[in-house]
Amino acid sequence: MIGIRSIGLGLAAMVAAAIGAPAPISVRPIGHPFDRRLNADPRLVAAWRNEPSARFAVVDEGPGLSGSSVHAVVAWLRKQGIDTDRIHLFPSHSGDPGAEASPDIRETWVRCRKHVAITFERTFPESSQSPTLRDWVAEAVGSPKLRLTEISGGAWRSLHYADEKRWPPSTRGTERRKFLASAGQDRWLVKFVGLGETGLRKMQAARMLHQAGFGPQVIGVCHGFLVERWTDGTTMDQLPLSRQRLVAAFTRYLAWRATNLRTCEAGASLLALAEMAVHNASEALGESQAARLRTWFSKQTPAKVLERVEIDGRLHPWEFLVGSDGTLIKTDAVDHCRGHDLIGCQPIEWDIAGACVEHDLSEAEATTLIGGMDSRIDARLIDYFKPCYLAFQLGLWSMAAQSENGWERARLEETANRYEAGLTRFLGQARAD
Repeated sequence: MIGIRSIGLGLAAMVAAAIGAPAPISVRPIGHPFDRRLNADPRLVAAWRNEPSARFAVVDEGPGLSGSSVHAVVAWLRKQGIDTDRIHLFPSHSGDPGAEASPDIRETWVRCRKHVAITFERTFPESSQSPTLRDWVAEAVGSPKLRLTEISGGAWRSLHYADEKRWPPSTRGTERRKFLASAGQDRWLVKFVGLGETGLRKMQAARMLHQAGFGPQVIGVCHGFLVERWTDGTTMDQLPLSRQRLVAAFTRYLAWRATNLRTCEAGASLLALAEMAVHNASEALGESQAARLRTWFSKQTPAKVLERVEIDGRLHPWEFLVGSDGTLIKTDAVDHCRGHDLIGCQPIEWDIAGACVEHDLSEAEATTLIGGMDSRIDARLIDYFKPCYLAFQLGLWSMAAQSENGWERARLEETANRYEAGLTRFLGQARAD
């Protein structure tokens, strides 16, 4: 049983326990994301290599855009003299590798036998004598006649938009599993947030957000799934606020996060963010523009002592609901600082920069927002974060587009183009300055 990196190792332990296999080993392919290589000690599999009845399971959360991590392990096993028919893959979904997969990777995916739990019903079967997610949620909300409807992978948009063509973009492959629970007229949102201390910490943050008036009512956590009262409302992209109300709402919200969600948990350093921004600029705009951005970063001197908070990270208009009474509710506010990306926990200036970009705040509006914050804000750090934010969003939506087609791909490409245009304007302004 071979798990790829930390996530694959945890999954491999589950597979090993289910089939009675020995404890798993962990490997870490390295190199370019689309061309990983594995250079592991052959002694890891020496005890089973020449045993004809031994089988080798490769477990990971992929495949992603290329499937190169799984392929790297298979190629390494083949190098040890292990035939392909002895290698079994345990991916997290039944799809093929994405657009960046090489012919060799695609051949590996065809030749190796695969095992995958392909549906929610397979994971939580109603016929099982063990409690199901529906049972857990029903107990938590006190409604035994409960029905669950999956709204993962962007399906939540059908509940807020009448016309599919007006749906906002969604990074469907990285969305957390979520469900709509209903019993009569009552509805709840059920979303996976993590087991153990991770889930409890996020539940506490969600409760604090609700008590402050920024989030939905929290019912509790059921085996890693956060249960919240479903909030009716219209997304802010369909019901925009006046500019004055918008600035006031963001001032209150970000000031609250800066004060109440401070953390010692580190995110990416300023240097790492700058390197990411330059790399993404090079990919999208060419090396000359990347060089211009690199030069701009070299001239910046933001504060070196950074007080980090659990940032929101997603301040897009479709992430907010406007209630019938005009209140603004943030629908997803506890996860993004701990996603599978570079950013992590950052100073609140990151969210201020994000608000400026997402809502095209004027200089006067940004000044009003900053002036209303309870914390001391470093305007230089906001300026530093703006190209980082633009470049990160550009890379995020561009990569998501590569694994989609049709309307989904068009939405994602349009979104990526918006950030590309924003980064181009920023560099043009930086050159003029």
